[in-house]
Amino acid sequence: MNFPQSTLKLVAAGFLAAGALFAAASANAGTSWSVGINVPGVVVTEPAPVYYEPAPVYSRPAPTYYQPAPVYSAPAPVYYESGPSWEERRAQRWEERREWRRRQWEREQHRRYYEDRY
Repeated sequence: MNFPQSTLKLVAAGFLAAGALFAAASANAGTSWSVGINVPGVVVTEPAPVYYEPAPVYSRPAPTYYQPAPVYSAPAPVYYESGPSWEERRAQRWEERREWRRRQWEREQHRRYYEDRY
């Protein structure tokens, strides 16, 4: 079928107009508008303006902070006792060894005494 070129142009213009109409309908950004046809003439209405009352603002007063005065105190004095000298420690160790040997001797004597009796 061969259509005249003017008819093809008319059909293409119709598709183009319909595409523009549907594209505009899908691209509305949440606004609404309407066209009234039921009265003589064309009436275009816009939505009523929306007024949002701001929320009441409550705020607490800023906290009051008082920095205490710095307290300075001297450290407690430290006293050191001098320990025993190395000669005194050596004599004490010898005394401990002598006492340990004496106790060992007594244990041995005690063991021998009871072994001889039984």
